[in-house]
Amino acid sequence: MEFIVEKELKEIVDEGAFGKNCNLVSFKLHNFNYMVRDKEWCYQQIYCGVTISDGSHHNIMIKLKNQDFGVRECFDIDILFHNESTFYEKILPFLLECRGPTVNDENALFVPRYFYGRHNCSELMPNDLIVIENVSILGYYLCNEKVFLDYDHLTIALQIIAKYHGLSYTAKHKDLGRFRDIIGCIKEVQFNGQLMSQNNLLKSFGQRGMKLLLERDGDRYRDHVHMRRLNELFDDAKNTMMQTLKVREPFSVICHLDYHRDTLMFQYDECGRPFDALTIDFTMPHYGSPALDLSSFLYTSTAQQMRESHWDDLLDIYCSTLAKCVPPGVRVPNRAEIDAEMAATAINGLAKAFTGVPYFLRSRTDELDMLMTSDDPMDYFLALGGDVATECLADTVQHLVDMGYTDV
Repeated sequence: MEFIVEKELKEIVDEGAFGKNCNLVSFKLHNFNYMVRDKEWCYQQIYCGVTISDGSHHNIMIKLKNQDFGVRECFDIDILFHNESTFYEKILPFLLECRGPTVNDENALFVPRYFYGRHNCSELMPNDLIVIENVSILGYYLCNEKVFLDYDHLTIALQIIAKYHGLSYTAKHKDLGRFRDIIGCIKEVQFNGQLMSQNNLLKSFGQRGMKLLLERDGDRYRDHVHMRRLNELFDDAKNTMMQTLKVREPFSVICHLDYHRDTLMFQYDECGRPFDALTIDFTMPHYGSPALDLSSFLYTSTAQQMRESHWDDLLDIYCSTLAKCVPPGVRVPNRAEIDAEMAATAINGLAKAFTGVPYFLRSRTDELDMLMTSDDPMDYFLALGGDVATECLADTVQHLVDMGYTDV
């Protein structure tokens, strides 16, 4: 492994990733297995420190594609690597150029520094990689919470995604033509919604939560107008998911679309409270409603009690941060308009919760038991996370129905 890493690093340094006319002096492998969770299906990560001939030292993470061709094809890994490289090389520089320098750090958006990307997507695929900054060295860590986040973490995360969305509104305002060219570089992946429209997946996953909700409170929800509408949307899954992903002007932004606790890294004060965060894994960008990020993040990151107590507060935090982080004259959605966006697209976030929450709640024992006893992969996914996950999905369906988020 060390020989392969050294060979790659020499070539990367020679190509100017760390500065012109530089050479690799030395490197040291590190073990930072807490930076990224549950991404082994997509890529292998290697952490190391490198010293360059100009005297600089950099702590980096190298992402290598999963080498299994079947996995690579099934999960659109070539497209994921293309999108992440495109984000760092084209999208983010353009967005930051349009924003211009910030007066202070309050409206700044920090992301890992990007050094290098190679994505030939050919017979040279084993050599494809992405090199970014290892931000754990800077004090950024994944949240220790297994699934749901507390109010402090949620607040920071919503402020971060608002600042990110604000870059799109500013860029559209300043240079709409170039903005359209930039979003044309994005490649869609099946996880953006298309996958859930296949083989009745959306309805199968949805019924897991709906069935329990009806058992808990059938008198209230059996003939509920939004429950009936939700069933209709599940029955027409392909059109439903396509509608949520449509461009919705004037409020569409370059969404992260994989925004959850495993793509967020937090900084903590001496008392253990989060005070800043950054986003990683820009592999699934999509130009669409900001509510795609909001709904998927909130439905995969909040428990029912948090939603009942603070839903309005959380959306208000997003809206107020968004309004503050754009220059005067830039149009951004107000709270009423965000509510309308949620009503039209939140089922996409619900679909993410149907798969994400059980996955986050899974246990290694449950996984092994189900894999050994089930011949149908669907049985495995529908049982993932056990009764606790089913309760959480019923809670999420209940919230979406109570909010009337079925205006697709």
